Amino acid sequence: MEQLLTTNFWLDMAVKIVRLAVIVIGAALVLRFTNLMVEKFFVPKPGNKNLYLEEKRARTLSSLLHSIVRYVIYFIVLVMILQEFRIDTTSIVAGAGIIGLALGVGAQSLVKDFVTGFFIILEDQYGVGDYIVISDMAGTVEELGFRVTKLRDGNGILHIIPNGAIAKVSNYTRGHMQATVNVPVPYLR
Repeated sequence: MEQLLTTNFWLDMAVKIVRLAVIVIGAALVLRFTNLMVEKFFVPKPGNKNLYLEEKRARTLSSLLHSIVRYVIYFIVLVMILQEFRIDTTSIVAGAGIIGLALGVGAQSLVKDFVTGFFIILEDQYGVGDYIVISDMAGTVEELGFRVTKLRDGNGILHIIPNGAIAKVSNYTRGHMQATVNVPVPYLR
């Protein structure tokens, strides 16, 4: 009887380890596949006149989509692993929703950063590689996320600006450019 109990125990453990390995390997494969699909979707089309701007916007959106997909897959894998250990995940998911609501109310500035970042990206106000001015800071956008914009100035200093604090942006990379040249002309008598 005791040997049958230990055999069943080890058999159950082996099945559980295999199932956990399948979950982790499956998640890695899904993550790799979605990353490839994101890259394929955001590759600029050949023959596009505005290829430089499209490439920058594609890099910005693909990096954001990569991180969103990664965190969603991590959450799903965590829930699946907890279910393998017979932990009731419905209460965890419901609790996460309630905690998310409480954090949303308590962290209004964080929510403001995310909403502003979403509209910056949606409206394509600026992208990675653009030279912009935000209040008293000017530089090249190194990274654009939902929460912060990372701006590198001419001295090499990296400014991390919460998107909710951005009230006005001047983009020197986009649109029509006009050069003003002052030519001094001496007064002739």
